[in-house]
Parts: sequence; C-alpha cells; structure tokens
Amino acid sequence: MNETTRLLKELVEVQGVEEVVCVGRDGFVIASESRGKGDAEAIGAMISTGLGSAESIGRELNVGRMIVGTMEYGEGIVLMAALGTDVLLSIVASKDANLGNIRLQAKRRMPDLENSLK
Repeated sequence: MNETTRLLKELVEVQGVEEVVCVGRDGFVIASESRGKGDAEAIGAMISTGLGSAESIGRELNVGRMIVGTMEYGEGIVLMAALGTDVLLSIVASKDANLGNIRLQAKRRMPDLENSLK
C-alpha cells in the first residue's frame, strides 16, 4: 500500500466519513477511498469546479487563499481543500458526522498527503 492510499484509508475510517477523493485541477481522480457509497469520478468533476469558484470568491473579496471549504447539506457535509497548486482533496461525510473531528483529522494528514502526491 502506498502512502497516499494509507492516508486516504485513515481518513475514510474517521467516524462519519463516507468518501475521500484526491483530484487534479482538471477534475480527474488521482486516488480515492470510500465506504462504498459515492462516485469518485463525479465527485472529482464537481469539486474541481466548486473549488475554483470558491477561490475566485476569496480573491474578489481580498480575504486570502482558501484553506478549507465546508458545505453543509440536508443529508451530508462536503469539505474541500487544495493540496498544493495541482491537487484537490474532497471529503464527503454524513449529516451527523463530527465536523470538528473530521477537519482536525484532515488537517493533520494534509501535509503528508500533499507530499505523497508529488
């Protein structure tokens, strides 16, 4: 098992996390781990578009670069973050997930994930 796979497996094992996807800026999936519910290819395409829009908002409002974007929906939570300049991380979680714990676990692993994808 390579380092990227190990780190994604650790994240998908966090309570409430259903899917973790690393995608390129072009929307193509680089690596993913799932509890079997999601469609990594569809998530990749949507996240690349969504993160680009979120980054544009940050530039227009002069609030700096986006670190982590969180979207809460009626049935779940989606987090997205840039791993360097070329890779995006997306985490899909259940609506009852502990968002603080997921953010903490992701933050702890993001530097290693970024390095493993170089």
